[in-house]
Amino acid sequence: MTRALVQTGQFRGITNQPLRNVLVYAPTIVWVNRGLKQLWWHDSSRHYSPQDWLVVPASHSLTFVNEPSQTDFFSRTLTFLDPPPREWLEETQQVSITEEPRLTVTPQLAYCFETLYEMAGKSLSETTQRHFLMGFYAELKEAKALHLLYPGAETSLKEKLASYLSLNPSEAHSIETIAANFSMSPATLKRRLAAEDTSFRTVLTNVRMVYALSLMQKSRSQLNVALACGYQSEARFSSRFKETFGLSPKEYVQTL
Repeated sequence: MTRALVQTGQFRGITNQPLRNVLVYAPTIVWVNRGLKQLWWHDSSRHYSPQDWLVVPASHSLTFVNEPSQTDFFSRTLTFLDPPPREWLEETQQVSITEEPRLTVTPQLAYCFETLYEMAGKSLSETTQRHFLMGFYAELKEAKALHLLYPGAETSLKEKLASYLSLNPSEAHSIETIAANFSMSPATLKRRLAAEDTSFRTVLTNVRMVYALSLMQKSRSQLNVALACGYQSEARFSSRFKETFGLSPKEYVQTL
């Protein structure tokens, strides 16, 4: 099976959707096509409209409200699972912790976004996907914005782990199997994740919760979503969802 280098997503709402602690596990671009996204960024509120991209590096948790326009709220996302060449990252400026993750959409960038978005559904070979993806990165580099998506040349273990788990969130992942996949012992995996202020269970839960948001855009059955996210108990899934995002699955579905 060909590995996808880019994942796409769509998010809709007919009433305000307040969400907190939404993990961006891999570098992601959010394009609001209708409505507004109100983001809390360093103790201030920022709005994103169709004229802007929200450009988020890996391992960031976002708190925001999706606000419908006269009809509804609609946004699309591109999540990147294959980085640009290391030398490109070493050439780009390092992002400041206060720099806003915003990029004005140009016709060139819009064309590249649409091309990648359409590519994701074509089952292309990895080689072909990489050529398209490198073209997108080249345009970001030309716009001096690659550092917003990739602020450093190194990839953290929790980012690698989250990207791996996101391929099959519903599997009964064990730390022993995952550690073996990363060519290390479970103890080493635990120790290295602890050094990054996280744990295997935390990363797995966050990946599953973000996956649940995307599933609930398509399915109204809480039980089916719970099972698809690896939870055998609907009540446990609901509790973890509200604990993570600040609203229950039922409350979230009502905004759709």
